[in-house]
Amino acid sequence: MLRRSVLPVLGVVLALALVSSLHAVGKTYSTGTLTDVQQKSKDRVDLYLVNTPVTTPVPYFEVTVELGEMRYVANYTPRHAEEELPEAWKAGAAVQARVEKHFIYLKRQDGSELQFVIARKTSVSKQSSQ
Repeated sequence: MLRRSVLPVLGVVLALALVSSLHAVGKTYSTGTLTDVQQKSKDRVDLYLVNTPVTTPVPYFEVTVELGEMRYVANYTPRHAEEELPEAWKAGAAVQARVEKHFIYLKRQDGSELQFVIARKTSVSKQSSQ
């Protein structure tokens, strides 16, 4: 009887250990280089008045990161208009970054990370040979 109750608990503990180890492996950072940092804005349509759109400018940041043999162009929309990127993130600066599907995460100096949406991804070797 004791064996029947211990086996499921042991299975759950092993599964949790496996998931936590896989999660830790997924957060590996690589050192990349910021090649370009720009603050831009795009228009958001708030409403239409007699078929005329009323828009509000929405600021966002566009960064270009070279990470290994790939060059990523990614966007970040701040929570409010006064939010800035860390001062150390200038063109030519080294950053810690990790890539997951459609996002690139840049690590700040305090250990937190900022999520950018990848807009374009190109090979660095293709860019230099043309």
